[in-house]
Amino acid sequence: MRLFVAVDAGERLRDTLATELDTWRRRWDLKWVRPGNLHVTLRFLGERPAEALPVLADALERAAARHVPFAPTTAGLGVFPDWRRPRVLFLRLDSHGALESLAASVDEAIGACPGEGRARRQAFRAHLTLARVKRPLAAADLADLRALAPPAPQPLAVRDIRLIESRLSARGARYVVRGVFPLAGPAPA
Repeated sequence: MRLFVAVDAGERLRDTLATELDTWRRRWDLKWVRPGNLHVTLRFLGERPAEALPVLADALERAAARHVPFAPTTAGLGVFPDWRRPRVLFLRLDSHGALESLAASVDEAIGACPGEGRARRQAFRAHLTLARVKRPLAAADLADLRALAPPAPQPLAVRDIRLIESRLSARGARYVVRGVFPLAGPAPA
């Protein structure tokens, strides 16, 4: 099964972004993420056998227990790799280092699992992927996209991490939650 570790975007943020994304879908021919699939990827694991689930679950439980709930805020739009050749449109998240710390704990916990020694290849950048660019954009479309006003800042309540299976099909990815691991401590007010 194809697995990744993520923070769920939550219904409140999904509902807020759904309206914005509907408007943007009409303007740009991109591969837009369905609002129900919005999440923050902490670590992509790739293909793993079902037998690996208990070991991964134990590792993620330990990683989650090291953190208290927190509430990052959306912080504007960005692209990967850059505006000259955008491939991914995303919404930045500002957590004052909390998401970065959580991702590092997940990396450390997963890396300690038998056969999982590989670490993250790139530095973690807290974001929600909104769309993928299917083909190069015309200069005018790119300029319009770059000038796009981001949605108003919204909080995201991070109370757990999730182990998610991604089932790919011609109709897009379908996510199946394989485990939910609560963060320790009291929830943010």
